[in-house]
Amino acid sequence: MSSFYLYRRGIRGCCVITLATVSYCQNRQPVRQGACVYATLFPVSFRTSSCQKFPLLPAPALNIYSMSPTTPMKLKSPPVAKKVDHVMELFGDVRVDHHYWLRDDSRSNFEILSHLQEENAYTDSFMSATKQFEQHVLAEIRGRIKEDDISAPRRKGPYYYYTRTLEGKEYVQHCRRYVSNKEVQPSVHDVMPTGPNDPPEYVILDENVKAQGHEYYSIGAFKVSPNHKLVAYAEDTKGDEIYTVYVIDVETRNPVGKPLTGVTSSLEWAGNEFLVYITMDEIHRADKAWLHKLGTDQSSDFSLYHEKDDKFCLDLQASESEKYLFVVSDSRNTRFVFYIDVSMPENGAKILTPRVDGIDTSVGHRGKHFFIRRRTDELFNSELLVCPVNDISATTVLIPHRESIKIWDVQLFADHLAVYERENGLPKITAYHLPAVDEPLTSLKGGRVVDFIDPVYCVDSEESEFSSSILRFSYSSLRTPHSVYEYDMNTGSSVLKKIETVLGGFDSCNYVTERKWAKASDGTQIPLSIVYKKDIVKLDGSHPLLLYGYGSYEEWGDPRKEEFYFYMKSYSPVDNVKHQNYPHILVTAGLHDPRVMYSEPAKFVAKLRDMKTDHNVLLFKCELSAGHFSKSGRFEKLQEDAFTYTFLMKVLNMIPDLGSGQNDEPVPL
Repeated sequence: MSSFYLYRRGIRGCCVITLATVSYCQNRQPVRQGACVYATLFPVSFRTSSCQKFPLLPAPALNIYSMSPTTPMKLKSPPVAKKVDHVMELFGDVRVDHHYWLRDDSRSNFEILSHLQEENAYTDSFMSATKQFEQHVLAEIRGRIKEDDISAPRRKGPYYYYTRTLEGKEYVQHCRRYVSNKEVQPSVHDVMPTGPNDPPEYVILDENVKAQGHEYYSIGAFKVSPNHKLVAYAEDTKGDEIYTVYVIDVETRNPVGKPLTGVTSSLEWAGNEFLVYITMDEIHRADKAWLHKLGTDQSSDFSLYHEKDDKFCLDLQASESEKYLFVVSDSRNTRFVFYIDVSMPENGAKILTPRVDGIDTSVGHRGKHFFIRRRTDELFNSELLVCPVNDISATTVLIPHRESIKIWDVQLFADHLAVYERENGLPKITAYHLPAVDEPLTSLKGGRVVDFIDPVYCVDSEESEFSSSILRFSYSSLRTPHSVYEYDMNTGSSVLKKIETVLGGFDSCNYVTERKWAKASDGTQIPLSIVYKKDIVKLDGSHPLLLYGYGSYEEWGDPRKEEFYFYMKSYSPVDNVKHQNYPHILVTAGLHDPRVMYSEPAKFVAKLRDMKTDHNVLLFKCELSAGHFSKSGRFEKLQEDAFTYTFLMKVLNMIPDLGSGQNDEPVPL
């Protein structure tokens, strides 16, 4: 079966898209060890409103010397980065990085910015003749979206909270409505009333207004105070994930106190008068947790904990009970936790789970107990423990370690426990009823498993109301749009609260999704999730296959240690570029990305241009006003998707002649 292979891999986080034609046989699969793989089988065609079908048949591979009719005759030459020796030596190993000069942590070096602009100009030049097709693809994608919509309202205390999108607007509004019958216990069948006589919608914050004047805008945290009178939100206007926190009065929208600057998006309320937040060191590592009292200056904030070991980073977590905050410090395989009593935050952070190398813990709270998920090298799938709040050393095992079932999250309620697990690569949720808070807690009995409808799917936890018996979770699959469900843990009934609308006649029943397994060279079984449109796609090898794989680097390690240095070097993309042929490649990055510096993909491309022996296409697209997650607007992101799809079609010589069909309707799904 001859198929097209799309492989996206992280160059320490950036996006690399490579294309090749591969052959399949029964005994061999083109997959990467440890990768998650999605495959889409499809008949290759393109329709316009006139119902004309443009056949898109595989053509000889495109290269920079054999341009398709849609490629301009005068193509810019690819940029050539200068080579400057930069010698590095460690553990007797000498490396020479000729393009190290491309790194500038300030992102202000004129020569480097000029080089990135030249790369973007070359990319634009190569893709210029297919701009009409790219805009057509964008219209196809955007035409499937219900632009004016709301998220699934979430009941919290006396309000329903939700976000709203408006037609043509890039960002969301944060809204709430008062619950008129708040004395009635929540039910999975509740529907937020929106009639003329019901409580009106109130817009707390409009991101579209806040984003004006900024090329990039993102809110990383939006936290409502326990009394619902204040909101603290973290704002990033650059893409570097260095946030400014503002506190506003919900009713007046007026600011409360001065903003907190230079912080991460980890932010939690400690009661109604205090905030806990985290700052970073000079290498962008979250290293300090702080307590801030509203109305005081940031310079007088109290340091709760300083993590001095640069192998560890800090994070915050609020207990579902809202009684405690947890300051978490974690590294590659070690995680330990401090707790803060929110009724007395000025008493500081106290050790809950000690720091022990190789032990990873996460915690929650309910009643008189802390719940602890613990993982070690021996207990690699984790176990669940419980201990009294007043005696944290007296732990009891509630769920023992199991060889074939992984515990990856726990969600607590006043009377229930929801355990998120993974078995055979698929997530599942088991709900348990807990004894009264004043009764001993020594074991779990029974447990009800939530049923799901697809053979392959994704499930994630959603914030739920602690005092209720309603578990909220999100669900999706390759044929099911993002959905939000509420599950009654007493009755076992699930109710769909929201499914993402897909316009254009989409019907999930027209699609089939399956799970297959491929064996890696070391015998590891790798799951493949396959989706195709039934009654159209043939499974006899005559239709193309689009294969998507995310091959993560499985641990980072510390290159200052010899064992990790050579292991990391063995998979470092820049260090492994060789004199050989490479497939068509599109590399994308964001200038302000703090996780993957733009210089890594820039150096990768520069070295490829210098060493590769083929004439295949190599493009580099660096967004100069974006970070790790690319552009911030929802339609701006769609433009990037359209660009990527157009690149795929172009290098395969599969761009159709659209003629004059400028206002074509979306193809029925």
